[in-house]
Amino acid sequence: MHRSFRRTTVALSVPAVLLLSSCSTEGLGDTDALSGVELHYTEEGVPEVILRSPLEIEEEASRVLDRGDGEDLDEEQILEVSHAVVDPETGEVQQESFTEGTPSMVFLPQMQEQSEFIYDSLTDTDLTVGSEIALFEPANVESQAPATLLVLRVEGQSEAYASGEAQEQSGDLPEIESTEGEAPELAGEITGDAPEETTSEVLIQGDGEEIAADDQVVVRYTGWKYSDGEQFDSNWPADDEEADPGPAGFPLANLVPGWAEGLEGKQVGSRVLMVIPPEAGYGEVDEDAEEDDQHELAGETLIFVVDLIASADAPEAAPAQPGGQPELTEEEIQEMMEEMESQQEGGAEGGEADSGGDAENSDSENTDSENQNEEETE
Repeated sequence: MHRSFRRTTVALSVPAVLLLSSCSTEGLGDTDALSGVELHYTEEGVPEVILRSPLEIEEEASRVLDRGDGEDLDEEQILEVSHAVVDPETGEVQQESFTEGTPSMVFLPQMQEQSEFIYDSLTDTDLTVGSEIALFEPANVESQAPATLLVLRVEGQSEAYASGEAQEQSGDLPEIESTEGEAPELAGEITGDAPEETTSEVLIQGDGEEIAADDQVVVRYTGWKYSDGEQFDSNWPADDEEADPGPAGFPLANLVPGWAEGLEGKQVGSRVLMVIPPEAGYGEVDEDAEEDDQHELAGETLIFVVDLIASADAPEAAPAQPGGQPELTEEEIQEMMEEMESQQEGGAEGGEADSGGDAENSDSENTDSENQNEEETE
């Protein structure tokens, strides 16, 4: 860890920020201009968008298409969202995640930093789980981005931390002050010899699916050095006044081996304490190597406390061919060409919550919004 990665908890492409003065439960901005937008689904669940006429709006606007009958949205939780990127002139769905089976994950405090417009549209319109909303972003001459219509459906929401039954600590590993929903802390000085192999135990027992060693995960985490108890990394806010960086997502395969070893078999919703020796972390110190050529945590046994918020299967890599490049079918080549043309035309895209993506779901899908908040954790 301690290697730069993009968060993927926010997996939607977000437009430029424009604060709107109008606010209602029906939407933001010129909601009437979006009254002709209708969202339907085929028998297979594929979204279809019908426009009574092309959208010609000069400012951002949103409109609630359907108000769900689920619970009210909690601004401190993670939203699970399906989305479709739509041509605002024709209604053609250019890209969608409704049929992928893995919704994007949106952490609202993080979304507020990226797009006040989307944040306000989700929080100031009395949305509930199951709601559908259309969001329009006009063309941006400066960035040469075309006008975009985004349609979202809120599939669910979940806590942004481990949630379950607290477990008694064994006493074999460093003692942790652990309270649900709060950042963990070392309880005191670390005593005793560090374990020679990756060792883990559950501090809060969740009831979600079991983690596989090659999964993408969305987590809260804090890391300390076993040698002196110094904290070297965390994605919990340091205090109540600090902006919450939010959960992070990434594939376990991209991290030090100890993470996969310590988390495999643990359930989503759990808080896990891990102690990782150098062999499963950043390796031993190489006395012959230059200091700049090895990781600053080389030779250190690491302590991590990880809240497992979500997981998903990592995308399968194409098998390598003898020439070193995967062999593509004509159909795949055509799809790649169309995708490249779409990108060159500046088509807006939405992504998942790599909840591993870098969860980056790829992540983010989550977004694949270029999340400006990059953390060091690999």
